Amino acid sequence: MRSSRLWGKLLGCDNTVIEGMDWCEEDGGNAGGPVLRLIVHVRPQQRLAYRCGIRGKKRPRYDHGQGRRRWRALDLGTVRAYLEADAPRV
Repeated sequence: MRSSRLWGKLLGCDNTVIEGMDWCEEDGGNAGGPVLRLIVHVRPQQRLAYRCGIRGKKRPRYDHGQGRRRWRALDLGTVRAYLEADAPRV
């Protein structure tokens, strides 16, 4: 199994293509020590791009939205994971 498919299964992101990953260490704030975060850059599979959120039909893109957005993914033990992708409006 390729590593990108393995990461996709671990993070619970189906129907996506993993473009890259970044590790980021940030201050934990009230937690005390540093917090390790995994940021995974994804995009939808080509056959699923620009689909209507209600009916699922392919539609033309309205605009690029607000740029890239981040969503919380399934954590990997003590590591917080985030998915980051473009979010165009259709």
